[in-house]
Amino acid sequence: MAYSTTAQVKEVLGITETTWDTEITACINDADARIDNKLRNYESTLPLSPVPAQVSIISKYFAASLFRERRDPVGAKAFVETALAYLSEYINEKYFVGVTR
Repeated sequence: MAYSTTAQVKEVLGITETTWDTEITACINDADARIDNKLRNYESTLPLSPVPAQVSIISKYFAASLFRERRDPVGAKAFVETALAYLSEYINEKYFVGVTR
């Protein structure tokens, strides 16, 4: 099960056409693999199920960045930065609560 949907990614990108759905689905798959790769250090079972809401948000922003990167690499930066910020926040809240650094 994917962490986000085509509709969620299209909403972030501000597009409605179905022309890009196949490519967006591939971007979601790549985004989810990126998330799983990062979470592999903390989780023994992946992909996550059920999908936490915050992980769905991370997935849609990573997928949007991958889609945009092919057309506008500079514009993709905002999406990837958002995804990375949410991912860092998720990891800190889920795995490091109460841990003193």
